[in-house]
Amino acid sequence: MSKSHIQRSEYTPRNSRGLEGVIELEMSVESDYLHVGSGKRGVELIKSVKDAKKLAEEAIQGRLPNVEGYFSREAFLLIKQGDKVVIPGSTIKGLVRSRLELSIPVACHIISRPSTSSSSVYKRIFHPSFKPSDRFDPVKLREVCPVCDLLGNSGLASRVSFSDFVMTSGKVDYVRKSNADYEVVTKGSRFSGKIVYKSVKSEEELGMLLYGFGFRQNGSSKILLLGRFKFSDRRFGRVKFSAKNLDANSIKRYITQFQNHYRPLDFKEDW
Repeated sequence: MSKSHIQRSEYTPRNSRGLEGVIELEMSVESDYLHVGSGKRGVELIKSVKDAKKLAEEAIQGRLPNVEGYFSREAFLLIKQGDKVVIPGSTIKGLVRSRLELSIPVACHIISRPSTSSSSVYKRIFHPSFKPSDRFDPVKLREVCPVCDLLGNSGLASRVSFSDFVMTSGKVDYVRKSNADYEVVTKGSRFSGKIVYKSVKSEEELGMLLYGFGFRQNGSSKILLLGRFKFSDRRFGRVKFSAKNLDANSIKRYITQFQNHYRPLDFKEDW
């Protein structure tokens, strides 16, 4: 397979003066279900045990305590912090990065070799072509592609930090899939998070970042695919982002500058 030509430019020093700020985002679940889990399977306590002493005494006396309703069924679990469902910031960053690498013709690809196991749906949506990965050399000050420059690479720190996205409203349920149970959040559930950027050299780079979250020049926000089963079951994995502290005119201005420079591709992920 022939390698794509990657356009590189001088990397941006991480301590350079530039734009700094925070973008607050909300993510809504647009599909019936969303599962972003750790891969761990287990049960959870779903009801407070108010009289643990009584249950223990029953067990000691040889009677089987009635614990029905105290525990969830065994399932692949969502990720939680305390009693809150969360989606790790690393997962959100991976979503944004992959969309930018696929969309920007001059970007490299962070993986070192092409995938041999991509689904047919993935290939039909994105028409991926393998693009070699940059390897930044801090001694030689090697030039990098625009996505690596913004989001980092081996030996080069990211200029954007992604928080975990914490569920603020919605419902947790269980779904049977592929002979196993999965803990899921249901349609309409919402998550809040933020990105912190520094040393950003232009509004064009902010437009690149927002484009990766699905924002578009006409003011719309498109469906993005996230989580388990997104390429195999239409009931899963559709999310949409909205900005809580950016107005529509600013978003349009940033994305227009980005699009005018890079002429990015676009994809219809709501298959």
